[in-house]
Amino acid sequence: MAREKWLETLARDEDGAWLRVDTMIGAKKAAEYDAAVELLQDLRAVAQRADRLDGFTRRFTILRQEHLRKPSLMERFDRAGLADPPTG
Repeated sequence: MAREKWLETLARDEDGAWLRVDTMIGAKKAAEYDAAVELLQDLRAVAQRADRLDGFTRRFTILRQEHLRKPSLMERFDRAGLADPPTG
């Protein structure tokens, strides 16, 4: 139930959430990378519910390209399966 409320809140400020992801990644700290990945997973869930997964995929692809030289971040993205098609 708390997750549902969180996703509804997030859906109302997706652009702000993407900016927070950029800020977290910009900190270049492991804990911030982890938090960014969690937020991206939630953004993907919001996009999937709204049938706008293509928009998420576009933004995520650009984000990934911008940070290709950060191997630990790329590893977190891959581990989280952010580039993979969602299941369920």
